[in-house]
Amino acid sequence: MPWRGDRWRWWLTAAGGALALLPLGQGAPTVAVLAGICGLLVISAWAWGTSSGRVVGVTVGVVFIAGQAGAFAASQWSRGLVAAPWFDWFAVWLLVGVVCLAALVIDRRAHPVSPAHIARRNLPVGRGQWVASLATLATMLLLCGCGLGVLGSDGDGRLRFTVRDDEVLPLPTSLSLVSADSCADGGSSGNCTAEFVVMAADDAGKVRTVARLVEHLRSRGWPVQPENGVYRGTRETGGILNWTPHRLWLYADVEPATPLRSAPPPDTVVIYIDNM
Repeated sequence: MPWRGDRWRWWLTAAGGALALLPLGQGAPTVAVLAGICGLLVISAWAWGTSSGRVVGVTVGVVFIAGQAGAFAASQWSRGLVAAPWFDWFAVWLLVGVVCLAALVIDRRAHPVSPAHIARRNLPVGRGQWVASLATLATMLLLCGCGLGVLGSDGDGRLRFTVRDDEVLPLPTSLSLVSADSCADGGSSGNCTAEFVVMAADDAGKVRTVARLVEHLRSRGWPVQPENGVYRGTRETGGILNWTPHRLWLYADVEPATPLRSAPPPDTVVIYIDNM
């Protein structure tokens, strides 16, 4: 049957869609949909657009799949650093798509017509598949590239992302979270300051609460050290792209009030983290 000669194309297409399992394993279903669409379009564009035979087609397709999976692993393997956001690896996936687009053009010049289509005498179908694959991939790259540019642009050339709850939470049972705001204070160029208001769960005093909190933050990778009544620490950000580090501080003593805000209740400790 004719479809049997294209079985490898179907397998490559399925493998491209299966890349959605990578972010899904992180518990990010929305990002998994995006990864599935991108992986499917990039790999299927090559699988159905190439005029090469099965050996070359499968080999190149597997290289593209491995490139996307490898980029995801390199991006999300934080090695004790703050994990990068999803568009860190997605930008590399788009780069793989650009390489795939170039490969389709080169492949077409080297093999104007697929041997399988010659054998079946359906040359227009082969040309149509190439045009459709090229146009679909180019459209996806253009749209996603523009969207990624808007999302990653912060006005001064540096890449930032909002502080995530898991940089502090969950708290140990001896501490209780009063409130959390990932962007309580911000300005231009995408910078934000997150605030986590914490108090003791057993009515312990301020000194004991700070000690527990410092111990907890150090266990989560924050190298906080005392400095003139303030604990400070900086964590570098992992990933492939160049991201700004996240900086944390909290007051060991009573936090001073400012013209823009009053001091927090004396039994609470506020953790501040910014991405500037």
